[in-house]
Amino acid sequence: MRVRQKSRNGTRREAGTLLLAALAGLPFMAMASPASPHADTAAVLSGASSHAADPRLALANRTTPCALMLDNRGWSVTPFEKPKDERARCMNEAAQGNLTARALYGQMLTYGYGGERDTATGVAILKSSALDGSLLARRMLGNLYRNGSVVPQDYLAARQWFESAAADGDATSATVLGAMSANGEGQPVDNAAAYRYFVQAAEGGSANGAANAAQFAALGRGVPKDPAVAASWMIRGASGGDAGAQFLLGLALLRGEGVPRDAGNGAGWLREAVRQGNTGAEAALGDVYLSGVGVQRDTRRGFDLMSHAARQGWVYAQRRMGDLYATGTGVARNDVLARSWYRKAAVEGDAAARFALADLYRTGRGGPVDLEAAIGWMRGAADAGLATAQNDLGVMFREGWGTHKDSAEARTWFEKARAQGLGVASFNLAIYALRGEGEPVDFGKAFKLASEGADRGSEEAAVTAAAMAWKGQGTPVDKAQALRWYRFAADHGNVEAARWIGNQYLAGTEVPRDEALGLHYLTLATNAGDPASSVSLGAYLTEHGQSLSGKTGVEWLEAAAKRRVPAAYAALGYTYARGIAGKQDSGVALGWFSQGAQLGDPASQAWLCSAYAYGSPGVQRRPDYAARWCQAASRSGNVLAMSILADARNGIANDTSRVYWQWKVADRGDPKYQSMLGDSYDLGDGVAPDLSAATYWFRRAADQGNASAQSSLAWHLLTGLGGRVDEYEAFAWASKAAPADPEAKRMVGVAYAYGRGVGRDPAAGRVWLEKALAAGDDWAASDLATLYEIGPLAQREPARAMQLHRQGARGGAEQSQIALALHALAAGTETDLGNNERRWLVPADAASNLWHDDSLAPAGELRQRWDGLSCLNEALLGNPLMQYDVGMRFLTGNGVPRDRALGAAWIARARAGFEARGGVPAYTAAIRIVEARLSERMGDDEKQRAREIAANLDATVREWQ
Repeated sequence: MRVRQKSRNGTRREAGTLLLAALAGLPFMAMASPASPHADTAAVLSGASSHAADPRLALANRTTPCALMLDNRGWSVTPFEKPKDERARCMNEAAQGNLTARALYGQMLTYGYGGERDTATGVAILKSSALDGSLLARRMLGNLYRNGSVVPQDYLAARQWFESAAADGDATSATVLGAMSANGEGQPVDNAAAYRYFVQAAEGGSANGAANAAQFAALGRGVPKDPAVAASWMIRGASGGDAGAQFLLGLALLRGEGVPRDAGNGAGWLREAVRQGNTGAEAALGDVYLSGVGVQRDTRRGFDLMSHAARQGWVYAQRRMGDLYATGTGVARNDVLARSWYRKAAVEGDAAARFALADLYRTGRGGPVDLEAAIGWMRGAADAGLATAQNDLGVMFREGWGTHKDSAEARTWFEKARAQGLGVASFNLAIYALRGEGEPVDFGKAFKLASEGADRGSEEAAVTAAAMAWKGQGTPVDKAQALRWYRFAADHGNVEAARWIGNQYLAGTEVPRDEALGLHYLTLATNAGDPASSVSLGAYLTEHGQSLSGKTGVEWLEAAAKRRVPAAYAALGYTYARGIAGKQDSGVALGWFSQGAQLGDPASQAWLCSAYAYGSPGVQRRPDYAARWCQAASRSGNVLAMSILADARNGIANDTSRVYWQWKVADRGDPKYQSMLGDSYDLGDGVAPDLSAATYWFRRAADQGNASAQSSLAWHLLTGLGGRVDEYEAFAWASKAAPADPEAKRMVGVAYAYGRGVGRDPAAGRVWLEKALAAGDDWAASDLATLYEIGPLAQREPARAMQLHRQGARGGAEQSQIALALHALAAGTETDLGNNERRWLVPADAASNLWHDDSLAPAGELRQRWDGLSCLNEALLGNPLMQYDVGMRFLTGNGVPRDRALGAAWIARARAGFEARGGVPAYTAAIRIVEARLSERMGDDEKQRAREIAANLDATVREWQ
């Protein structure tokens, strides 16, 4: 598997996608009370500092100077007033009975504001004010005990004071109680109670409480998740001026969460929150301008807003600054600064920033490649639960990037990412099952995982699932579904899928032809930079005489050639070589092919290989050039070039090299070359003879329907060449090959004639042998002659037999040559024989050599051996003419070891076979003459040994039917 693992950055999102992250990141806790007695000293905030909507306390006189400080922090009687003056004024107003002034004065004493600290007196004043009904005093006491800065921390006491204030309508105290319940302060976390307190605060008029209630409803904390309810609280809080609520409402409107989507209105609420200094809203508004959702797109303004939020410490904005610098959005691309911003956010725990930083370290953007740092940050993101990081961490373990290779550890991370629904993780797991990596190969499991990944949006998984569905691998063939997956992947930018589907639609063989769609997808792939698609597009347009985007097919190809796309040179070469679009010019074609070959294009090299090997218009045959380009193309896996090197006819490669290339092509599954390789092993042609290997390759080719291999396999099984005799299987293979192969027809005829692997039927045998003869098999003439002369036909035809023997002998059939020689010897016309027939007789002159004729020594010694072995196997089947053949071979050493005693024994066995059949006394008489001549050449020991061997042969050799 080219394991197609794809890193997903996943850090660039529309502003609306910030909603849940923003909700999760806002605080619920009350702020610690500062030493200042100003209005915000007891405020409970969720990222804003507005108090305009907090309920007013009942005052004796709300216009008194001390009380006015509660409403307006900057209010004072004169611009020169000092804290001691404020403290004095509140003391005086408290002495006059103003309850609010008394509470404020108690707080000033407690913290030492405007004078010496007197905590005991201050707390006492606060408690007395609280007991007299001051909600402000009760809230202040709650804060004192909660914070524990000037009195011992006491959550129970704090709760009691807040509960008292909240029960009497103090919304801010209710908000603080919600925060304490949510944070588990003084008791276990209780989200349900927290939500109830926030609702109480909101219903009491607290915009801050409404914002917090909105968060809980949106996240489903303490209450069932309900975007609509959350939106209603957001609206209440935002309308009340709470910046956090405005932020959340803006995001909800952008996304349409709980409210109808209204990007323009959402952007407006974000601006309101930004005006109040909400940093999260500033980052979100930056995303709005960067994406142009709800506003006119302005990447520079978006960058500026994001930059300001990032400098204020907003972690999401820091990560987005990394994105913007990495992509050059709203600012010049700067990978160094991208690393810096990602690192800031990553250190603060942002998982997506860790992932992005790991990717920069892995790829060497913004600094040197550092795989150890990459895997460290990737693990941090993966441990934080980021699915894309879990997947890519798996890839790093699988490939050994920054760590040792660990396929099992990689699988663990892929499984984690898959559990989160990441499609590419399903794809990576599919590859394990497809390859059998750490588990048995399981196409069914692989398809299930790949289709799951495709359904989850992974283009890689879609391509794999489509290929399996197309071929029926691990699933029934489903080309309609495969097409849908291919189109999905292509539509989402997968170049491989776009190229494949484009070619399919243009070909129209497996899918309905659709030229418009085909050109569309090839154009998509071409525009994405795919060289193969640009060539396919140009070649199609050229062949069909069409233009696209104002360019002809040749112009498309020439443009690809200018970009040095090697395949374009071959396409242009074929265009001119074949005269496509009226542009035939063999010289120009040779020029394009030569350029492509020099660039390493295997198709161009293969064309030159073929042209120089066999010659072509405008190209003279040059075996040396052919060898050079065939070797070059073959090294790139070009099958045409390999097949030319494997071809014995062209004389380009020596025997050993030729067999090597036969094996290369055969191993790729080509039945023609599998059969050819079987022949090489059979004959020891360029390789050591190996009949078992020959049988293996014949069977592989035969299984694919190659008639020549089926015929050869049948012969091996019939004669036992290769180690096993099986006449029934031999007949089956010969029957399959017979329609296309003359030798197979002959074998079927012999099988029927003598009952080998099929019921004996001499008449059917004759019919098949006649078919073989008509198809050009000269040995069939010999077999027919034998059938007419000594075979199992009911009526013999000696004249027809002799006619056929003469025809077979002219074609080189040794069996007929032997028959003619024996007939002539019996008739006393031995001297009239030609060399091909006379070589099968023992000369009358004992001083003459048996093997003096050159025809006894065929050019190929290995061919002699194979012929000798084949004849021996036929002899063992009982054919007396072939027994005589084997005897003469042993006498002369022709393809078998020279052994006169063994030769004489086989000749004696042949005579006995003819005597047993009867009907042709000439054969018996002639063989007796041969035996007499042979006896004159043998010593007594040889004769005795020949008799013993002949006796064994009589007992063991099969009787001819």
